[in-house]
Order: sequence, then C-alpha cells, then structure tokens
Amino acid sequence: MALMPQTGYLHSAYQVTDIDEVAASGEYLRERGYRHAWGLGRHIQGSQIFDYWRDPDRAMFEHYTDGDVFDAAMEPGWAPMSVSGLAQWGPKATAEFTGANDPRVVVAAIKALREKGNEVDLAALRGLIKAMSS
Repeated sequence: MALMPQTGYLHSAYQVTDIDEVAASGEYLRERGYRHAWGLGRHIQGSQIFDYWRDPDRAMFEHYTDGDVFDAAMEPGWAPMSVSGLAQWGPKATAEFTGANDPRVVVAAIKALREKGNEVDLAALRGLIKAMSS
C-alpha cells in the first residue's frame, strides 16, 4: 500500500513457474500489442523475479516467480518506499512503470491537493515526485 493522490487499480500480479515463463509471457504480451513497463528484475520486498507490462488501455500486469513465502510467524512491518528501492537487480524503473509520463497522474495529484480530508498535501506530493524520480 502506498500514499497516492487517488485510489484505484494499480496492477494485477500473476505467479508463473520460473524465470523462463516470466520471459516467455512477456513475449506473448508484446506480440499482442502490450507495452513493456519494467523488468526483468528482482524485487527487494518479496524477492520475486518480476516483469511488468501495460495493455492498450494502460492497465498494468506483472508476471513473477520465485517470491518469498511467509506464514503467520512472520511479523508484519513497514519498509520505506522509493523507486530505487524496488529492485535488487534489473533495469532502473521506467516512467512507464511509475506513471511519471502519464498526465492523468499529475492531474490527480493537483485535484487531491484541493480536496479536504485526504492525506495528500504539498509535502506528500513532493515525496511522491521524489520517489517517482529516484
């Protein structure tokens, strides 16, 4: 969960068998007009190998494998969020992934600043900009 200027669908994630299937599913999506958003890489939180894609309507999908598995013995916690802290290895997160190239994100942030009672203020907006460009 992350503080964002608007609520809504971020992405769907689908677990696949192994890294070969992550790569093959990307090729399948590319052949059908999906745009590559980010990956291949390995997340820090969860440790899974990932690849992100956007469909023609800009909905985002993740294929992943080899993620950590937890049970009730694992204590929940918080981790700082930054784009540079999203992956152990792989390419730098793209503007396609973060939404930094989507004018709708900017418009939503400006509208959120006007609304009373939400958690997005100028300081939060600065933090979002910093996280998206780190």
